[in-house]
Amino acid sequence: MSEVILDLRVTPQGCTDHPIVRFNKLLRDVMKRNDKVKIVLYTKAIDFPPIIIKTIAEKKGLKVLKVEKINDEVKAILLKEINNIRGVKP
Repeated sequence: MSEVILDLRVTPQGCTDHPIVRFNKLLRDVMKRNDKVKIVLYTKAIDFPPIIIKTIAEKKGLKVLKVEKINDEVKAILLKEINNIRGVKP
């Protein structure tokens, strides 16, 4: 199983995409892979509330292992199973 860490707490210089847009771009790439992938997501709760993380993850067919809010930040652990290509257009 591979692991992808996505830290959306800081926007890179020159990047104008909202954290939700950046997350969806990553998911498109991850969903194309034919292996089990653990996604660890760090974000600010004000930019990306926990309920939105859960909703997007479930819509894409990901298993939500853990979502925790610590102060003003959120850490989510998601799992993409093998051959789970839900939400990816051919």
